[in-house]
Amino acid sequence: MGTVAAIGEGLFEIGLDSDAVDAPLRRGYGGDAANALVMASRAGAATRFCGRVGDDAFGRLLLGFWQQCGIDTRFVRTDDDAPTGVYVNENAVDGHRFHYHRSGSAGSRLVSGDVTGGFLDAIDVLHLTGITLSISASAAEAAHAAAARAWDGGVRISFSVNHRPALSPDGDALLAAARTADIVFVADDEGERLLGEREPNGIAAVLGAGAETELIVTSGAVGAAVLAAGEWSAVTAPAVEVVDAAGAGDALAGCYLAERVRGSSPAEALHIAVCAASLSCTRWGCAASYPGRAELDAFVASAESEASPL
Repeated sequence: MGTVAAIGEGLFEIGLDSDAVDAPLRRGYGGDAANALVMASRAGAATRFCGRVGDDAFGRLLLGFWQQCGIDTRFVRTDDDAPTGVYVNENAVDGHRFHYHRSGSAGSRLVSGDVTGGFLDAIDVLHLTGITLSISASAAEAAHAAAARAWDGGVRISFSVNHRPALSPDGDALLAAARTADIVFVADDEGERLLGEREPNGIAAVLGAGAETELIVTSGAVGAAVLAAGEWSAVTAPAVEVVDAAGAGDALAGCYLAERVRGSSPAEALHIAVCAASLSCTRWGCAASYPGRAELDAFVASAESEASPL
């Protein structure tokens, strides 16, 4: 069983229906790097997380959820001086809206020194994200330091672009990370904003994707495509009744990485990952919506979706 590690942010998720004053709040769990690990773990990979949570109820709930999912949390630090970050997932008549309360959060106070001891020992893939590079300078430094050590040890680097304009990301830093990673996830709308390209071939050209690069371009409800060994394979997303698409991209990334360390080919891994992302959209919330292995296998077997040449 392969191991996927990630460094980044965890957030507590609060769900509410804006048009129902008396409706109960929903509890959930988020943070893009942590989300990817939840899905990877549920898909069968061993997982390990490095990050920070506050010494508060939300932090304890996050830790408990990650541990329940099977994630190794030995490298998650409890910060006594900062709160756990929170976001509100608001279900409104015109769709879902997200409101973040992460300024000065424990997750944003990640530093290079948090990447301690055996965090990078005996792992197959280190997963990084554009959000980790954008939430603070110290978090970006920690991600770069972890990547440098991982490369030195022959570990593959995975990078989800996750370009979020509200965080005022450094586009050059995200572009550099995408160009040097072994496995890259980018949504087509992110490609348009960051690279000036929306189509998979155009994105691959701007990134300079080489023969050893695995580039996954996602297109929301349409599906996704993967470039591996110079060949494209595309997967059409199965039709589902969408309840909440939040976190679907993280589900796809986490499942893809789990499948790759389990030995699936890139095309096979993307097929299963697209199914995992589609399933996650049928329930509310980010990581809490992710399917387990048995449910995923049953859905893959029944879904009218498969990899085909692009």
